[in-house]
Amino acid sequence: MKHSLFSLSIIATIFTATTARADHGPGTSGSGFTTLTAETLKPGQFSSSFQFDWTEFDGLGGDIEGVDLLDRSFLTTLNIAYGVAENFQLGLTYGYYAAEGNRELEGGDIVTFDPDGFTDLWLTGKYRFYQGPAGQLALIGGVKAPTGDSSLTNTEGERVEPSATAGTGAWDGLAGLAYTVPLSAALTLDASALYTFRGERYDYRLGDRLDLGTSLAWRVCGDAKTFPQVSLVAEATLRHIAKSEEEGEKDANTGGTVLFLSPGVKVSFTEKIAGSIGIQLPVLQDLNGRQVETQFRLITGVSIAF
Repeated sequence: MKHSLFSLSIIATIFTATTARADHGPGTSGSGFTTLTAETLKPGQFSSSFQFDWTEFDGLGGDIEGVDLLDRSFLTTLNIAYGVAENFQLGLTYGYYAAEGNRELEGGDIVTFDPDGFTDLWLTGKYRFYQGPAGQLALIGGVKAPTGDSSLTNTEGERVEPSATAGTGAWDGLAGLAYTVPLSAALTLDASALYTFRGERYDYRLGDRLDLGTSLAWRVCGDAKTFPQVSLVAEATLRHIAKSEEEGEKDANTGGTVLFLSPGVKVSFTEKIAGSIGIQLPVLQDLNGRQVETQFRLITGVSIAF
């Protein structure tokens, strides 16, 4: 089966777009929706966030032989972070993935499957190694345990490959760097770079992934000590995914590069409770082979610190 980048892309989002984002609670909120902040929780502080993502896809002008198609997907994630020590925190991410319209044309027949299920579990760590006049810098690392639903068959009884299931069945790794600097009392800049190393399972290996992001948040209502605080957000993210491999052979219909621009709003209701809503809009999609493209991705979330 030839798999869509964005059935795989949404699963990749499970592992990176929400993995280290457990730090996006009040006090370490970062300026963007998927760009990471270098800020860390204080020792003994917990932060939790509940995030819901809705992604809508374009079709390819009909059902095409050998190409996986889907109409839309939904990802719900729970993120929990804990400040272990000064400048160091750990995080856990777990979620539930659902999609509509998953299908493929094989021999003139439409083959379907239901990928709904729990995702794999990510454990991440963040260490802030610099805090000074030039801003903050932090190292990020993580490992994904294959706890999610990865064994799935379609209506023909064939195994659905890991690019289209809620879990991949493989162990993955994550390494990256985050930078944060206040440009003024009301304007904050975040930037991050993440690389995801993919493991192999079922003779299938998803392509490694690189995420680059930068974001600005401008506080237009409230100040550092009064609530509610309302911030306008602008974010640019570049995502590159290498081609997947099946039994050592590259899959020509996977991988590619996408550039997103994301406007949105973040609101801190109190010192411990915040909410956000934003939309990712693709301005460049350079995909390999025949793949469905993203129309938009809506990201909403609520964070609580305690």
